[in-house]
Amino acid sequence: MAFSIEWRGMSQKSYTFKTFPDGQLFNAVAGVYIFCRPLASGHWEALYVGETQSLEERLNANLSNHEGYKRAKQLGMTHIGVFRAAPPAQRLAIEVDLIRGLNPSANIKNRLRGAG
Repeated sequence: MAFSIEWRGMSQKSYTFKTFPDGQLFNAVAGVYIFCRPLASGHWEALYVGETQSLEERLNANLSNHEGYKRAKQLGMTHIGVFRAAPPAQRLAIEVDLIRGLNPSANIKNRLRGAG
């Protein structure tokens, strides 16, 4: 069953993600996604933030090759949040804003290139 989580980027802008249990099948729509887990406090922790032209291709067909997914699973990831955003520049801006604001621990590559 899906529910919403609001995530805030470094810009202080909020983004509402529709969140599903790991294993959800997604449609071929563009968007930003967050691998996350619940905390004992009742809050959620973002473990990895990414963007894609096709949620179906990235999160279903090619998930086994996703290094961020593997790292997030090792950190206890249980859910995937999705935010539909079509234009590539918009997706990238949201991804960078969230990485900088949330500092997700599984975004190693993004931290190395200075995004987070």
